[in-house]
Amino acid sequence: MRIEAAPHTVAGEGPPGRRREILAVLDAIIDPCSMNIGRPIGLVGMGIIERLDVVDSAVLVDLLPTFPTCMFRGVFEEEIEKRLAALPWCTDVSISFNAADRTWDESRLSPAARRALGRTTGSVVAAEPAPEIARRPA
Repeated sequence: MRIEAAPHTVAGEGPPGRRREILAVLDAIIDPCSMNIGRPIGLVGMGIIERLDVVDSAVLVDLLPTFPTCMFRGVFEEEIEKRLAALPWCTDVSISFNAADRTWDESRLSPAARRALGRTTGSVVAAEPAPEIARRPA
């Protein structure tokens, strides 16, 4: 059972209806690390979506992975491009990553994701790769 994100703020600009539509699409993309531990959580619920801008038919998505060397960056990029390109009005998708200048921590989790992971409200811990993933050869 996938954990739904509670509506929470993702920075950005654009028509509210389109932003909601895109956030729903992005939250349907499951973070592979959360899937690996049996608690599937979407990118929005994980707090990985840093910013979302919609300008006419163009969508700009800025991501903050859970750790700077996240090996799923390419997977995120491919899935986001594929799913947003399926929106009839979307003609351009631009994706960027902010891993170099910011650090993800558990304060970014939605309340539903925090509960699913058994985290308390005040818990703020920098993310590390799941042990099974960390052992895989690069």
